[in-house]
Amino acid sequence: MHLPQLDPYFAEIASSGPGLIVVAGIDPRQVTDKWAPVSFHPSGRMMIFNILVSEIMEKRGAVRAMVIAQEKFSYKPPKHLKRRLDLLEVSTNLPYSSLIQEAVRKRPGLLVIDRLTPETLPLAAEAAAQGLRVVSQLDTILCGSEVMRQMNDLGLKKEQLQVVKWIFAIHRVEKLCEQCKRPDTDRHKRFETIKNRYAFLSKVVEEIETGKVEIFQPGTCSHCGGSGRYGSISAFDVLRCDENPQVHFEQVSQLPIQEYLLRLAGRGYVPLVDLERLEIDHLRRAFNMLCISEAALAEKTSSLQGKLAELEAANRVLVQRTEAIVSLQDVGNALITSTNLEDFSSRVCRRAAEICGGDRAVLYYLPALDGKEQKAEILALSGWDPSGLRMLIPVEQVITIARGKRIIPYNQQPPGVSTKETKESSDEASTKQLSGVAVPLLAEGRLVGLMTIQSTEKKVFAPSVNAMLQTFANQAALAIQREGLIEELRAKVSALETAQGELVKKERLERELELARQVQQSVLPKTFPDIPGYRFAAKNEPARQVGGDFYDVIVLDKENFGILIGDVSDKGMPAALYMAITRSLIQAEAHRSLSPIEVLMNVNWLLLESGDQGGFVSVFYGVVNTSSGSLRYARAGHDRPILIRDGSMDFLKGDGSVLGILEGEEIHLSEEESQLVPGDRLVFYTDGLTDVMDDAESFFGLERLSPLVLSSSSLDAEAFCQEVFRSLGAFQGSAEQFDDMTLVVLDIQKPVTRD
Repeated sequence: MHLPQLDPYFAEIASSGPGLIVVAGIDPRQVTDKWAPVSFHPSGRMMIFNILVSEIMEKRGAVRAMVIAQEKFSYKPPKHLKRRLDLLEVSTNLPYSSLIQEAVRKRPGLLVIDRLTPETLPLAAEAAAQGLRVVSQLDTILCGSEVMRQMNDLGLKKEQLQVVKWIFAIHRVEKLCEQCKRPDTDRHKRFETIKNRYAFLSKVVEEIETGKVEIFQPGTCSHCGGSGRYGSISAFDVLRCDENPQVHFEQVSQLPIQEYLLRLAGRGYVPLVDLERLEIDHLRRAFNMLCISEAALAEKTSSLQGKLAELEAANRVLVQRTEAIVSLQDVGNALITSTNLEDFSSRVCRRAAEICGGDRAVLYYLPALDGKEQKAEILALSGWDPSGLRMLIPVEQVITIARGKRIIPYNQQPPGVSTKETKESSDEASTKQLSGVAVPLLAEGRLVGLMTIQSTEKKVFAPSVNAMLQTFANQAALAIQREGLIEELRAKVSALETAQGELVKKERLERELELARQVQQSVLPKTFPDIPGYRFAAKNEPARQVGGDFYDVIVLDKENFGILIGDVSDKGMPAALYMAITRSLIQAEAHRSLSPIEVLMNVNWLLLESGDQGGFVSVFYGVVNTSSGSLRYARAGHDRPILIRDGSMDFLKGDGSVLGILEGEEIHLSEEESQLVPGDRLVFYTDGLTDVMDDAESFFGLERLSPLVLSSSSLDAEAFCQEVFRSLGAFQGSAEQFDDMTLVVLDIQKPVTRD
C-alpha cells in the first residue's frame, strides 16, 4: 500500500534521464532467537527496486537493460521483459569492475547494479558520469540528504555526488492495531509539537486538521499482545538531488519521510507519537543493527577460535603422520618389492607395533574362500611365543574379528597364540593386554588377512595412528595378493580355454548359417518361365540370421501356372532345410491338382508325416488360368497380397492357418477366386518387409508399405522391386536386419496394338 502523493514522483523517476538512481533501505536480516528482541522490520527495498526497474523499462519502450549481480535473482523481471534483459553474474574471474566497464562499452539503455558498496559505488558513479542511466540499491536506515553523506563516507567524492539524480528511501514502520486503536485525545498538542519540530510540515498539519480526520493512538488487546501495534506498513522518502555540490548535504526531500508518516497518521495507520519519536527510532534502529552485528561477530569469532583449535590439533597429527611416513618410506618400498612373504610379514608386524607403541602383533593370512573347509595361517608374530608361527586355525575365528572390515579396538588374546615363557609370565597382570586394535587386510575389497597390535603398558592407542596402521595393512594385503597371482593366472588360463571352446562353437554356428543361406539361395529361381501376357519379377535379401523365405512360379500345363511365396519359422540350418522340403512338396503336389486348397492340405499332411513338429510355414499359393485370367488361391497364414488396378490398391481376401502344426479337420483353409485383367499388378511379400526397424526401433509396418507400393506402381516390375528395397534401406538406416525380406511381382500385361 502507498499514498497517492508517491505516484508522480515514481513516474518522474521512471522517466528521468542519465544519472544514478539510488533505492535505499534495509535488506532482510536473519537473526537468532537469542537476539530477536533487537530485530527490526525489513524495508521492502528489493520489491520497490524490482518495480522501479520494470517501470523504467516499460517507459523506455525497446530499451535493453543490463543487470550486474552476484546472484541471479537480484532482479526478477516480468516474463515479457526477460528478452530485453542481459544478466552478467559477478564471479572471481569476472569482478564488478570488469563487468561495469563492459557495460559502459556496450552502453545499454539501463544499467542495473545489485548493490552499492565501497567497491561498486565509485564504479556506478563513473558509469553514470559516462551518460548511462544507472539504478542500484544501498543498505541504509537513512533518508534524503543523509544518504548522500553515507555515500560520501563510503568513498564517493563530493564532486562525484552530482551524478546522483534521485534517492528513493523505504522504511517499514509498525501499524496500529485495528482492533484496539482509539482516538488520540492529545492530537492538538501533538500537532503543535510537530509544527515546532518540523516547520515544513505546517501546511500538511493544517490540511489534516481542516479535513477533520480522526487521529488514533495505540490501545491494548490480546490480538496485538498488548503492544497496540499489529503488522507493518511502508514509509517513503523521495529526494530529487540538486547538482550543486555545495548543497548536497543540506537538501530537503521533495517528499520527506516525516510528511509521509504524517499523512499515514491522517489515514489512521500510524500514531502521531511515531512521528514525534522518529529520530529516536532511527537511533534505536542503528543501535539494534550494531547489537546484531556485534552478536554475529562474537559468534563468528568464537566459531573461528574453535576451528583454529581444531586446525592446530589436526596440524599436530599431520606433522606426526608426515614424520612417520617419511621415516617409513624406505621400509615401505622394501616391503612392496619383497618376495619373501615370511620376512615381509615379520617387518610389517614389528613396524606396526613401533608406530602405535604396542609390544605385541600377529598377522593372519586368509585363503580365498570357495565354500570348502579352510584354515587361516599365522604368517608373522612379534612379542608372542614364536612357536605359533605358521600355525593353522579355523578361519571363522579370524573372520569373526574382521567382520566389519574396519579397524576396531581389540585387547583380547588373539586366536592361536600364547605369551613367551618368561619369569614374569607367572604374573597374570604382565600378560594382560591393556589396549589394542584389530586391522583388516583388504585387497581390492576382499579380506585377505588380519593384523592385531596390542600393548601391555599403554591404556589406549591414539586415534591418529589408525591411518598409518591401515597403510601397513594395505601393503600387507598387496603382498599377500601377489602370492595368489599364480592361482589367478591358472584360473585365467582355464577361462581362456573355455572362451576358445565358445569361439569354436560360434564359428561352427556361423558356418551353419552360411550353409543355410546357400541352401536357401540354391532353391530360389534365378529366372522365371516365359508365359505370354504375364511378367514376373522378384527380389530377396536374406538376413544375417537366415529365415527361410522362398518363392516360385510353376508351369502346370498349357493354360495354367502356379505362383508361390512362403516363409518358414525358426532360424539357421533347420529353417533352410524345412524351406527346401516345403517347396519340393508344393512343387510335387501342384502337378497332381489344380486346386490350391487341395495342394496345401496335402502338403500339410506330408509335413506332419515327416515327424518334424518344431517348425511351421506360412504360404500363399495361387493358380492362374491364362485363357480366362482367373486366379484361384489359398492363403495359409501368409500376408495378404496386394492387387493394384487402375491406380488404386486392394488386398486379396481369404483366411487360413499356417502349415505343419494342425492335423486333419483342425486346419482351416479357404479357397478364393479373383479375376485378373490386363494392367493389373499383384504384389506378394513376406513379413520381413513390414518388420523392418529403424534406429529408434520403430517398425516400417503395413501403413508405410501400402502407400509405397501404390506410389511406385508406375515403374516396371524390376524397377518396382528395386525402389521398394531402396526405400526400406533408407528407413532402416544403420539398424540391424533381423529377418529375410522377399518381394514377388506379377504383372498382367495389356495386349500390344499394332497399326
